[in-house]
Amino acid sequence: MQEDKKYNQTLRQISNYVYALCEINGTERKPFYIGRGKGDRCLQHLKEDESQEKNAFIQDLIKKQKIAIDILRHGLDEKSAALIESTCIDLLGVGELKNKIRGCESNMGRMTIDEIHNLYSSETVIIQPEHQGLAFLLNDTYKSGMSELALFESTRGIWHNIPRDESIKYGYATYNGIIKEVYEIHGWVKAGTQEYFTRTISRNKENRRWEFIGRKADQHIRNLYIGKVIEKERSFGHPFVRVGFQKAKND
Repeated sequence: MQEDKKYNQTLRQISNYVYALCEINGTERKPFYIGRGKGDRCLQHLKEDESQEKNAFIQDLIKKQKIAIDILRHGLDEKSAALIESTCIDLLGVGELKNKIRGCESNMGRMTIDEIHNLYSSETVIIQPEHQGLAFLLNDTYKSGMSELALFESTRGIWHNIPRDESIKYGYATYNGIIKEVYEIHGWVKAGTQEYFTRTISRNKENRRWEFIGRKADQHIRNLYIGKVIEKERSFGHPFVRVGFQKAKND
């Protein structure tokens, strides 16, 4: 990709496009990042420093001459490009990609047929008092195809001004109102106490924040809630809300 400047004029002609950064292995071109943009957006990845994992990976591929860029669709309006980007990310699964977030329009993204049914049937599940806790709203961090560990680490921390009293027994990982997993909360520790394997936590964000210690809830509890739309109060901007209480509180 040393002659990337020669592509600039062509890229300016194709309007919005969706692209894949690929790792070359013999005749295989395996996508590891999906993006969208205009002009030379796809080429900018080749010039970024190695301060992030994705960038370091790209620079290593460049040195080995094993990187390629594929244009998946072009000549698009901005909204169509965003939708196609999200669809590609959902299809490949974020576990196979170095994208940190899902694309736009992810509220209409990949779901099981049961989740689609629950979402549009207008039926919600009420958290029982014995299972009271916090519903974590992972609308910005949930990714289709993320591993169980990645989902747990996105749910357990790190939270600012989080309720930590003994009434908080369970944590509900939710995305667009759908319960993705249920965790039993054993206690709370200051952010940064536990090691994270699937995400990078900025030291600047650890101050005065908390994370919970826990594990998956018992199977009979998970069967009650996973895949169903949770009934909850408004979060008023918080990324979590109390559930299972007679009168929901927002802290």
